[in-house]
Amino acid sequence: MTAGPASAATAPCRQYRYGYGGTGNCVKAIQGIANVISITNAARSEAGPVARDGIYGSQTEAAIIKIQRAAGVGADGWVGPQTWAVLCYYGAFWGHDMQAKADYRWAKSYAC
Repeated sequence: MTAGPASAATAPCRQYRYGYGGTGNCVKAIQGIANVISITNAARSEAGPVARDGIYGSQTEAAIIKIQRAAGVGADGWVGPQTWAVLCYYGAFWGHDMQAKADYRWAKSYAC
């Protein structure tokens, strides 16, 4: 049996802000969600696919800034309450990329 998605109040990742230099599973979740969102919003073509390595580097920051701009929230590259809301709200389109689908589902269940 697996646990369902955490609520915004209890999701451990959403309790913190993440930015350049951050590490861990919450960063990996950010990267997984950003990759899937980027497939449909041009962040992927400009920032490149983000490695799901759990290290918040320049590619992750560039993708997050693109997503923030597209969503109309402050584009500072930090994942705080507003950006978490964007990442956790938007649906997914992964085309035929089943790895992106699996990554996205794990990330949403882990962080959102």
